[in-house]
Amino acid sequence: MAITILSSPGVMAAYNQIPYTVSSNMTSQPNFNFIVDVNEIGGTNNPLARLKYPKQPSSSELTFDVGNVLKNYVSFDFGNALAARIAANTRSRINYYTEYRELYDVSGIPTLSGVLASVPTSPNSSNFKLATNAIFDFEDYSPNAYLNCNVSGFGFLNADLAEPENIELTQNRILTFFDPNRVVTHIAISADGIAPQTIAVSLTANEYLFNINAGKYLFDLTGGITSPNNVVIRLLAGATTVATKRFKVGDNCSQYETVRLHWMNKLGGFEAFNFNKNTINAMSIDRKQFKAPLPIGYSQSDRLKTNYNTTINDKITINSDWISEEQSVLFEQLATSPIIYLERSANDFVAANILNAEYEVKNYLTDRKLFNVTFEIEYSYSRYRQSL
Repeated sequence: MAITILSSPGVMAAYNQIPYTVSSNMTSQPNFNFIVDVNEIGGTNNPLARLKYPKQPSSSELTFDVGNVLKNYVSFDFGNALAARIAANTRSRINYYTEYRELYDVSGIPTLSGVLASVPTSPNSSNFKLATNAIFDFEDYSPNAYLNCNVSGFGFLNADLAEPENIELTQNRILTFFDPNRVVTHIAISADGIAPQTIAVSLTANEYLFNINAGKYLFDLTGGITSPNNVVIRLLAGATTVATKRFKVGDNCSQYETVRLHWMNKLGGFEAFNFNKNTINAMSIDRKQFKAPLPIGYSQSDRLKTNYNTTINDKITINSDWISEEQSVLFEQLATSPIIYLERSANDFVAANILNAEYEVKNYLTDRKLFNVTFEIEYSYSRYRQSL
């Protein structure tokens, strides 16, 4: 009995295919099946799934996908860095390994072998396969899509726009970066009017994804940053800059209240944007009623119909200032994101959902004019009134 691993993926997005190819020299046995156990490093309920695959006609090889299993075990990380310079994203990934067995009839009795191979060969807390909460579109996907995306093996998992990102001094910004070799040693911050400062960081062993609190927490930690200002945040490996993010710090000069949204992008990081034009607060109301029998000789104050279940869903219509073509493309990920937060303060976030059923990506060449964008958002919870 022998199972040979022919190919296995590297770092992959759990919401795409995660393909493996294996072969066996026992496929001629009666009722042969490959058995694949998908396990989590340090998991207490292994296997997470046991997959059974029959042999393929005239072939000793099998190609299969474990993405459908692993996507159920990844979530997201947002608040882990709200009160820290840096934090490991342990919910945005799963460290896993696969084990292989054979199942076939021996003297007419189905017989399961022991473990014949595993990937990695000797899995442990520092030797594992990694799947993240990222997802790639049909045309973007490849077996190496994650590593070959704009991070190029390392970098921020946030949009790299030509213009600096707008932020206010009291607002928060969570940046996510991918560092499989944990080369980052410092965060450097520079701004007009203050001396550049370098802050040492320590990355958690055997982790690949990290969040940085790059908003109010870092501004306060540095001190001296005023509005308006241009701020540059760099990740350093020793003295070498490996990633850069630029901010334009300013105050809300609009007559309207700023609505700041954070949303998870396709790579599992979070984007943020200030909507500072006309805002409309509204609500949808759903009522259920019952009719009560009235006595003979009822009075006008007696109630025939009574509302016994009143549900209120709060909605906000928000509008952006003039935006660039790059930002218009970025907002497509807001329109489709499953995780959205409305920031009320640097440490107060409310879960929300986008209600827009359509989104049009605009560009200046087509529209021949400046453009903005409108979204309708709804809090993820409902409010209720008394049932009297």
